[in-house]
Amino acid sequence: MSLFIHLESAECASWVKLAADGAVKAQGQGALAEIDSGGERVIVLVPGEDALLCQAEVPGQKRRLLAQAVPYALEEQLIDDVEEQHFALGALNGDQVNVAVVSHEKMQQWLALLQQVGIEADQIIPDVLALPLQENSWQLLQHNNRLLLRCGEQSGMALDVDTAAISLKALLAEAGDAKPASIICQGVSGAGVSLPELDVELVVESVSDLPVALLAAAYQEQGAINLLQGQYSRRERISKYWRPWRAAAALLAVFIVVQFANGIVDQQRLAAEKTALLADIEQIYRQTFPEARKVVNAKLQMERALKSLRGGGSASSEGFTELLALAGEQFKQSSNLDIQRLSYKNGQLDVALFIADLQQLDQLKQRLVDKARMQVEIQSATAKGDRVEARLRIKGTAS
Repeated sequence: MSLFIHLESAECASWVKLAADGAVKAQGQGALAEIDSGGERVIVLVPGEDALLCQAEVPGQKRRLLAQAVPYALEEQLIDDVEEQHFALGALNGDQVNVAVVSHEKMQQWLALLQQVGIEADQIIPDVLALPLQENSWQLLQHNNRLLLRCGEQSGMALDVDTAAISLKALLAEAGDAKPASIICQGVSGAGVSLPELDVELVVESVSDLPVALLAAAYQEQGAINLLQGQYSRRERISKYWRPWRAAAALLAVFIVVQFANGIVDQQRLAAEKTALLADIEQIYRQTFPEARKVVNAKLQMERALKSLRGGGSASSEGFTELLALAGEQFKQSSNLDIQRLSYKNGQLDVALFIADLQQLDQLKQRLVDKARMQVEIQSATAKGDRVEARLRIKGTAS
């Protein structure tokens, strides 16, 4: 039997117990302490907004070295320091590996909540990766004031209900030729959720069970990323019984000595490989920048030098999701406004839209500047029939 727990807080959790054949044995919701986890395999589903699902480019890396390479491959995509983040590895496809990034603070909070009520998780999974996965379709499920979206084997995100329409349009535009033929929406017909007009088929399905029951029924372990990796992985339990036989004790002692020796050999080998890799990086850096006198951290120095050559400057403090959320609040206040296209690059959002007239366009710009505290540039405004076609470039407030 398996126990699935959808964990939000100590006082807010939902759960379902499934038999080996997938039949629901029991389900409920309430405080975490009320859940009886005796003897079951425990899979804990945590909020998708707390996990960044992305891909890292790691050319030529061996599997055992990925855990060391991935944080540096993703360093520029993260707001917080890599030392504050936990990186859980998923499927490896060529030189790309799927990664779930969660803060150490969140991991420790979840484990502490479970430990307080005597629950030991076998797996901790971002809830979006428990949604059903169907070919050429995206999955959307409403859970309270959140929309869980799965748009790939190990990709997805949690959307805010208020900005879901804008986010979906942007994600479909970003997908390009890889966009799905349909979006299957479960339980998204109410609770203030407005389904946007999209150029894909929307299949709306009603939901009668708790969301955790739907997630548990659809869960496929091979398509998920278990966050219990690295320092958070479970150690194998020692045998239930230890018989105090001298022969067994001697064999155990020999085994421990051999394993300890192997560990030392592996550690020395990995240290030598790391030293060789750092030497290669330093050599490449000196060849690329021969004027460099002192090399302390060749990788970081090379990244800064390349950024300087590209003319990199200060970036907006808001990312794609934050810009969409802030701008979306102001877009909703303009009547007769249709967004045609969204693109995001280097901390700025380019928006192509139709609006009633130039006066409303100017009012929209002023709201974005005054209320959302954003930097707005009207790049073009052209009359098209009885409306105005305009292009805006939006940036967040300077950090």
